[in-house]
Amino acid sequence: MRIAALFLSVSVHLALTPVQAQTAQPAPRLRVTLENAYENWKTAMVTGDIKKWEATTAFSRQREIQNRIVSQRRPFPNTLFEDPMSSPQLAGLVSLGVLSNGFAATSTYFGRANFGNATGTEIPDNLLVLHFLREDGVWKFDNLRLVRIGNDGEILLQIRNSDFSFLQGAEFQPAEQLPPIQQPVSMPDMIAEVWVDATGYEVKIYVNNRLTGTFSNLKITELVNGGVNKGQNMIRIETKPLAEANSAPPKVEVAVYAAPDAESKANRVFHYRPAGKPEPSATHGFDVQ
Repeated sequence: MRIAALFLSVSVHLALTPVQAQTAQPAPRLRVTLENAYENWKTAMVTGDIKKWEATTAFSRQREIQNRIVSQRRPFPNTLFEDPMSSPQLAGLVSLGVLSNGFAATSTYFGRANFGNATGTEIPDNLLVLHFLREDGVWKFDNLRLVRIGNDGEILLQIRNSDFSFLQGAEFQPAEQLPPIQQPVSMPDMIAEVWVDATGYEVKIYVNNRLTGTFSNLKITELVNGGVNKGQNMIRIETKPLAEANSAPPKVEVAVYAAPDAESKANRVFHYRPAGKPEPSATHGFDVQ
């Protein structure tokens, strides 16, 4: 897994439905401050300056990234700067607006954001959303999102007419609350991933009392925070049926796979597939050789 993926999430389709209630307000005066924060973070990444990176990155994101690297049995901070993915320059992009609720902010841009694309590769117009958190009175970079608009003529027309009302959509909103700060993890004996089928359910998974993630109505594979160790391990699976109707029959299935390193074949070390309706909370032990 490339570490820069922790800073980048991609929305493949822009939803035009606004969220029901907005607490974030336009904050155009923040634009220069946020752009400076982003450029300082980008410089830290390019130069491999760990001290500058720590000073410019939101602490919750720092801890998440460090835990993710260590969970993969890779060295920190060396691995942080190994990813070849580039962060896009803001020069040449059109600023559409800044939203802030006081402790979190977003700054959105339109244009051809270049993530180090190969020469000759055509870069389409998209929307780039930078996310920030305010810590001790200082704005720090958190992550960025690329919202693909494809050939959405309605959005392109709105942008040409300087109608940015679509920024009320959830894709462009700052965080509604400060994210929790993970406890640091130690280098595990084994790298582990959890495979989850949460069709019609919200499923929350803890491995060895560390949250791996919350998964809602999807099938996904996720890295286990803190990995697993040889011998006895514990997993807690919390399930909650979703109220929305689902075309597929509701189902919960969870499996954990472990390997000593990224190059080795992963073996299944735990499997949970209840015959009927899953328990709201189920705790199981499993052994890793």
